[in-house]
Amino acid sequence: MNTSDLEKYFERIHFSGVPEVNMEALRKIHQLHPKYIPFENIDPYTGKVPSLNVDDVFKKLVVESRGGYCYEQNLLLSEVLKYLGFNVRLQLGRVVWGRQEDSVAPQTHLLLIVDFEEKKYIVDCGFGTATLTAPLLLHEEQQQTTPNGIFKVSQKEDVYTLWMWKDQWLPVYRFVREHVEPADLEISNWYLSTHPGSHFKNKLILSKVDENARYTYTDHVLNIRSDDGAKESIAIGNDIQLYEILINTFGLRENAVEALKSKNKN
Repeated sequence: MNTSDLEKYFERIHFSGVPEVNMEALRKIHQLHPKYIPFENIDPYTGKVPSLNVDDVFKKLVVESRGGYCYEQNLLLSEVLKYLGFNVRLQLGRVVWGRQEDSVAPQTHLLLIVDFEEKKYIVDCGFGTATLTAPLLLHEEQQQTTPNGIFKVSQKEDVYTLWMWKDQWLPVYRFVREHVEPADLEISNWYLSTHPGSHFKNKLILSKVDENARYTYTDHVLNIRSDDGAKESIAIGNDIQLYEILINTFGLRENAVEALKSKNKN
């Protein structure tokens, strides 16, 4: 990461102003990133293992205006925040979204822990349907309101669990704070991209969130959940409609469409 890269990243997420190491900048970046860099698993879905090399991630998500999943999203965000001067640590979590809090789950989700002014925050722009749009205090068990939803972080002994309010409290993921090696990410990334049972390999998932709503595509349906609670589901019946929402809803470009088309050619 250098000054030129930072400028390109800020252009990608439409960040304006002078970046400083403060909560205002962190909150602004956190809200803009998942608005303009969508969650998408086109590479694993079409048989390609995403590179976790930071230069490759930057090229894909920033230069080529693609999206990515948690490893790509949060590795890019980590590089940006570290370059600005934030203290950032990588953290792996066990996904329990749609299941019980204590469900058995491998460590397959990458999030960030940011230290700032003697407080620790969860920073995560890569969870898709429940992606955060603001940093959350780690050691605060009361509910925390973000621009797109209410969350809380519970702690039982050394285990932390992120929860999202959706008519009831739903667990998102849990984790134990421990050191993460690059090899840990490579193993998880390979598994999610190649294992026959991985949902990232078997189904296309697209997601983004802006100041109005969360947009998610999976199983041939585009779901739009507005911040006021209203929900709209739109059936996507053919490839032409799918390619249209890639561009018009999720802000991707023709290179993403061409990458997706490669699956149909094989």
